[in-house]
Amino acid sequence: RVRCAAAVGLLLIACARQEPEAIRVEIPHTAVAFELVPVPAGGFWIGRTEVGWDAYLLYCNWDGPPDGVDAVARPSRPLDTFPYDRRWGTEGRPAVGMSGQAATRYCAWLSARTGLRFRLPSEAEWETACGAAPAKLNADAWHSGNSDGRTQPSGGKSGNAVGAQDMLGNLWEYVGDGSMLRGGCWRDPPESVSPAARLPFNEDWVLRDPNFPPGVWWVPDGDHLGFRVLCEDVGR
Repeated sequence: RVRCAAAVGLLLIACARQEPEAIRVEIPHTAVAFELVPVPAGGFWIGRTEVGWDAYLLYCNWDGPPDGVDAVARPSRPLDTFPYDRRWGTEGRPAVGMSGQAATRYCAWLSARTGLRFRLPSEAEWETACGAAPAKLNADAWHSGNSDGRTQPSGGKSGNAVGAQDMLGNLWEYVGDGSMLRGGCWRDPPESVSPAARLPFNEDWVLRDPNFPPGVWWVPDGDHLGFRVLCEDVGR
């Protein structure tokens, strides 16, 4: 039987088996929702896709009314010299170019909005959710050979064994404390996109920030950086 969770805006997508295939989380008082998929081997749930612009811009809330989450710091508006969407558009695409600190604080904001506990996955958790390398990389990942030189809309590739999409390619994903990223991205050659791919955060990526010290929210040369969320307590 599908178990219910005591959280606002949480819908279980039921199936005929013992457990739900996915959980749809609706961000209260908005039209935005995203899906979590179960990772039985790790005992947690993880975002089906990387966090999209629709959900990330709610957190930024540059021009909107107060949303009731006053204790969480918000990102400043990016400078015109590095537009936040890289002029690729936001419709259906993963959010790109935030710092690891911003990704961590987004999780705190999302937790406050939904009543669920969200955070970045650890490296070990990310590896568990990612699983083995796919037999056909082109079917599972966006890389330099098929991405057309930019991120692609989330969910356009096949899912892995747990139903997560784009864990390989599209964007490197922050893990742990936000100083390490995993999986490869749209501009990496196919041979560099794998479950074993690791990328430490490079301070050179913020050198083009005209502020001194550089801002803590955005990475000017971070068009390859993104993240997905892990939920600790759904279904418990």
